[in-house]
Amino acid sequence: MDTKEVLRYLGYRGADADDLILSQITLVSEEAAANANAKNVFGVWDCKIESDTVTLGGINIKSRDLARHLCGCKKTVLLAATLGTGADNLLRRYNAQDMEKALVAQAVCASLIESYCDTVVYEASQSSLLEGLYPTSRFSPGYGDFDISCQKDMLKLLDCEKRIALTLTDGYMLIPSKSVTAVVGFGKEKNDGCENKCARCTNTKCEYRQAG
Repeated sequence: MDTKEVLRYLGYRGADADDLILSQITLVSEEAAANANAKNVFGVWDCKIESDTVTLGGINIKSRDLARHLCGCKKTVLLAATLGTGADNLLRRYNAQDMEKALVAQAVCASLIESYCDTVVYEASQSSLLEGLYPTSRFSPGYGDFDISCQKDMLKLLDCEKRIALTLTDGYMLIPSKSVTAVVGFGKEKNDGCENKCARCTNTKCEYRQAG
């Protein structure tokens, strides 16, 4: 759990938080860790890029931004990760009981799923199929012109419903809500900016955007 990340999600942007907020973050973090049941699934596929279309695992994704993100990559990792229904239940309970803590819980869970995804990428990078290759940052449906509807094919390819109980609504929202799908490219060139999750996102007006 990265307290600085939680504060960023809460809108502090480097400002000092008072002891009350910090104590709430600690309390909610402990509850979130106790209630979450984090699961993930990922696969490694060859990466083929033609103009603004990316092909991986038999899926054709039309996205100029994703194609640009994966430029020079030989392989891709497609991943899905979730904190499980326990995290959603905790958020619903706070929403009903204490809105201030509910806001903190949203920020805590957002930070937890991001941190968990970083762990999944590291685990995937140890595959012998990716030996000698370096990862890009994660790129998720909804970033730029990478259409959120692509999650349907991604979840089907990874067999997410069966393997980690991750499904989609008709509006392509993930259930449980604290879940992420993403594509990570792997190429021969080291990506110095891969640790800044915001570096390649085209939404420059995002309230959570990091500098860099």
